[in-house]
Amino acid sequence: MKKILNITDFSTNEENKKMMKYYCDNYKFKGFELIKFDLRKDNTSLKPLINGYHMRFFPMWLDIYLGKYKILKEKFKEKQEIFYWCGGNSRQELIDYYKKELETAEKLKVEYVVFHACYVDDEGSLTYEFSYSDKEVLQNVVDLINEIFEDKKYKFKLLLENLWWPGLKLTSKEEIEFLLENIKYENIGFMLDTGHMLNNEPKLRTVDEGIEYIEKNIAEIGELKEYIKGVHLNFSLSGKYLDDAIERHKNSVIEREKTLKNIYSHVSQIDQHLPFEDTRIIKILESLPLDWVVYEFIYYNNDDLENKVKSQDEILKTLNLS
Repeated sequence: MKKILNITDFSTNEENKKMMKYYCDNYKFKGFELIKFDLRKDNTSLKPLINGYHMRFFPMWLDIYLGKYKILKEKFKEKQEIFYWCGGNSRQELIDYYKKELETAEKLKVEYVVFHACYVDDEGSLTYEFSYSDKEVLQNVVDLINEIFEDKKYKFKLLLENLWWPGLKLTSKEEIEFLLENIKYENIGFMLDTGHMLNNEPKLRTVDEGIEYIEKNIAEIGELKEYIKGVHLNFSLSGKYLDDAIERHKNSVIEREKTLKNIYSHVSQIDQHLPFEDTRIIKILESLPLDWVVYEFIYYNNDDLENKVKSQDEILKTLNLS
């Protein structure tokens, strides 16, 4: 299991190099998982330490993929807003964007790429009244993946990541089998995000319940857990906030409009990305055939990140990370 840390391209290459060296030297990270927000920025100088590439998630990608541009144009007045939510102002723009991401990942010679197999629209993220079923989202994930990969044989593994909105949740054999049987790209596996899995069940209130829930889901998928090759390790227990938020947003247009102006704050209160501070997570990690354990935290400054890394390291000190 390689110990990996998530990074973005918000910083300069020199700033990232300095940060990467610091965490390799002081906390024994073996590499980094990069998510890019500016495809024009050249990060090839970071290549020696980039193990993974996280493809960008556009929450409403499925609407533009299905050609609902007129509806989107009425909903969002600026093209940039449509790009932010959908990945482009046409189906082809979305496809081209993801193809460029695959080209970028290939240039960086990464070992794996991550794709969020999920969809949510802006209103649905507030009220949890969703436009598509899990099955509908997964069918279109298959179609999109097959279209952007175009039968090409990259060297990296494609890891599909679970979320808690419609799409892949990693809670049943059926969803995993469907993706394995229908995606043409053969070098495929799954990235288990522990925080996302906990977000599936708003009734969870304690760490004990969270551990039991993850163990139950892994038992449910049985032998197919062999396809889980990576973990985004983090913790989230936000059911109380979510219950209150759903009720508030369902009952008030004003509340919905207010939250949509700062949607990131709302999502980060659901998806907390804290260290997983319970040693029972070690047994779960050891039960999976993992190649990569990614510390994936939300952090607000360098001290915050370092404190979260220290906390996670303390919990995992008996885990054999290479």
